[in-house]
Amino acid sequence: MRSLRYSLRMVSRARGQAVLRSFAAAVAAALTFFVLAQSGTVRAQADALSVGGIDASLVERATLSLALVAIAVGALQVGVLMTRVVLQRMHEIGVLKASGIADRDIFLVFAFEAVLYGLVGGVLGCLIGLLISVFGPMPAADEALRAALITVGVSTAVAAVAGIAPARKAIRAPAVEALSHSW
Repeated sequence: MRSLRYSLRMVSRARGQAVLRSFAAAVAAALTFFVLAQSGTVRAQADALSVGGIDASLVERATLSLALVAIAVGALQVGVLMTRVVLQRMHEIGVLKASGIADRDIFLVFAFEAVLYGLVGGVLGCLIGLLISVFGPMPAADEALRAALITVGVSTAVAAVAGIAPARKAIRAPAVEALSHSW
């Protein structure tokens, strides 16, 4: 619990940067939400048109591929972002280590922060996706809700996985080197 409170304090200390960091995940989440929310409409149009051997399953696989590409890009963005966060806070990590804070707690600080960026980014992405869908056919309420739940869940999970390597980098740094690190 102490790690979570510390993570929230660090994020709230730099609110402007935290919002920008969340937008890294939000861009991928917006595309994922839009693709998932519009999949019913696309499937219906593909069934109605079914021209030249293109059936609904092919269109469905193509839309799923778009969502997977967006998720992969989001994972890379969060990984790079968290690596920068760890490097920027290397001196702070050294102070924590020198103060006797356990490596597990330092790991959890950065893991919680990555999860938080993924969660906020997923919610922002859903809102952006809804704004985008205003210009096209609006998805049904049940499809939009399903897409939002999937998007927020996947965005959070992907951010958690992408934050593992930078968090491990944070705990591997020796305290003396981390204290002398200048950014």
